[in-house]
Amino acid sequence: MYEDNYKNPVSTASKELERFLQLIADEALDLYAMGGTAMVLKGIKESTRDIDFLSDADYSTIKKIFKSAGLDEKSSSQLCNIWMLGKVRIDVFYHSYILGTELPPNWKEKSELIRTMGKLRLFILNWEDIIITKIARSEPRDIEDCRDIVKKLDIDVAALEKRFYSIAEVSLIADFDYKFKHFKRNL
Repeated sequence: MYEDNYKNPVSTASKELERFLQLIADEALDLYAMGGTAMVLKGIKESTRDIDFLSDADYSTIKKIFKSAGLDEKSSSQLCNIWMLGKVRIDVFYHSYILGTELPPNWKEKSELIRTMGKLRLFILNWEDIIITKIARSEPRDIEDCRDIVKKLDIDVAALEKRFYSIAEVSLIADFDYKFKHFKRNL
């Protein structure tokens, strides 16, 4: 049975995210907020249980920047590189691959630049791809988040479906057809 075991002992709100961004703002880096982090930045939800970013920088660059900012690395896996800033967990995914899901080639172009802090550029991964990664996991809180994103941002579900199916078969999304139909039933 599904257990809602969150990764952080406390919720992460915009103040924790802001603290993290200020620590690394002097570094030339592009970060793409995804998941709950993107939702917090857009005011769709008040807090999340971890901070999630996609980066096109390589692992050695992230490691150098995060170490110099005082973060502790908990996992060096490049599938999900885990860092801690105190009690706040920060997950970094690399290039266009998020836990078995290969994003479409134009993921960067569709993403939105929301802020520049020093040399740091903060984007929100495009909403269709955020929803796709949440559908791929299909945990109850992910489906709830998808529903909230679709309603708040008036997402074109037909365009989302086309984008989802364009990558689902080449990604490692188990039962991709079932998961998308489950998502649509829960809208």
